[in-house]
Amino acid sequence: MRRGRRMGGRMMGPMMDPRSKFFMALASDQRIKILESLKKGEKSSADLISVLELDPSVVSRHLMMLRNVGLVSARKEGVALYFALADDRVLEVLDLATQITKDWFSRFQHFFR
Repeated sequence: MRRGRRMGGRMMGPMMDPRSKFFMALASDQRIKILESLKKGEKSSADLISVLELDPSVVSRHLMMLRNVGLVSARKEGVALYFALADDRVLEVLDLATQITKDWFSRFQHFFR
């Protein structure tokens, strides 16, 4: 029997809905920060490490997850890797999520006082 692959610390079965993989890739503050950093254009892995202030191996794992679901593309130039958004529509998803959460907080702010 074949076991599921690990993605972001979670087990994935062979029949996992691709949308679940997509949203799992977005379910990280660091990965959202990577995507927002790439809004303005391509960045090197060194640039992203500097922005995130994380260990290079951690940033590499986040980038690999984003690449695996097709949100980020990469190109190599010499020894450096450069990353870019593979599909700008992910920014629309993030903007929509921002609006939904703002609306939700404004409706239920009395619970947070």
